[in-house]
Amino acid sequence: MGRLEIKGVCQKAGRLYYRRKVAGRDTYIRLPALDDPNFAAAYAAASRPDTTRAKPAKGTFAALVADYRGSSDFRNIRSPNTKTNRLRYLDMIASVHGHRTVAGCRPSDVRKMRDAYADLPGKANNWLATFKTIMAYAALNDWRKDNPAIDVKMLPIGEHEPWPATVLEKALATASPTLRLAIVTGLCSGARIGDVIRMQHGWHDGAIMEFTTAKNRADVAIPMHPLWLEEIAKQPRRAVTLLYDRTGKPFTDTKILQERVRRLMHDIGGPTYLSNGKARLYSFHGLRKNAACYLAELGLSDTDIGAICGMTPDTVRHYTKRARALMIARGAADRVTRGDVLPLKGGRSQGAAK
Repeated sequence: MGRLEIKGVCQKAGRLYYRRKVAGRDTYIRLPALDDPNFAAAYAAASRPDTTRAKPAKGTFAALVADYRGSSDFRNIRSPNTKTNRLRYLDMIASVHGHRTVAGCRPSDVRKMRDAYADLPGKANNWLATFKTIMAYAALNDWRKDNPAIDVKMLPIGEHEPWPATVLEKALATASPTLRLAIVTGLCSGARIGDVIRMQHGWHDGAIMEFTTAKNRADVAIPMHPLWLEEIAKQPRRAVTLLYDRTGKPFTDTKILQERVRRLMHDIGGPTYLSNGKARLYSFHGLRKNAACYLAELGLSDTDIGAICGMTPDTVRHYTKRARALMIARGAADRVTRGDVLPLKGGRSQGAAK
């Protein structure tokens, strides 16, 4: 990317940010890529004058957000993805509720603020998680005596469902080579999409993939299924990572792949499942359940599955509670590295070029 000529926009580590002053300090708001359809709206929101630009009044949420952002609690967040997400919701709280006083906030106020995003329960829950964090910080640092958000519940959001065999077959037959490798990587590793785009060739020896997860900093060691190794071998090595964008550079975030998965689902007929009474398209995260179910079918313990997929035993039990046979094995599978995860019919198209 050449030199940017857009007012207020700068580039750091290949990502775009809007730079502005908050309480006399430079603050950077993450922006989508220039060719992202949401760039214009995000830029307009970031550059719009608001109360967070001026020095926040003492005791307000704007002041609390500024104080929290300068604290060791925020600086010591280890995951870049978590920190970026936290910044987004901190900005929302400061922008919408910055004028309100921290001491005057009641549990009923928290519920009303959460319910403002009720149409998007995922967003509402992310907002609430961030709000709970800063209110815990406020109670600990004498802004008030208690945390009014502590008993406010997350909204029901439904679950990510594992992909049925028919969906897997259609998706792998239709996906581009890069997206196909991403799907197979998720299917065979059980990794989150944020870790899938981070995986490097140097992290495996052709038998075991080892790394530390970005979200919960869990050390994982994943036996590599032959189907996964086969897909890796098909992809030319143009980057240190298994996956890369059209320019040959590693993906800097998950948005591009997530959008490609959504588009792929529409391309194969828009398969859906019901969750909380709503029809939802299968998502990349559902592959994490596929992997857990497959390992459970092989007889591995909850602890073993958790060590491979970077999950707690409780999460493993939740993901495998229905014990549905969603992975198709060909022949007698010997633990993880023998047998076929998915039968691929000879002559079937491997997907159009990227």
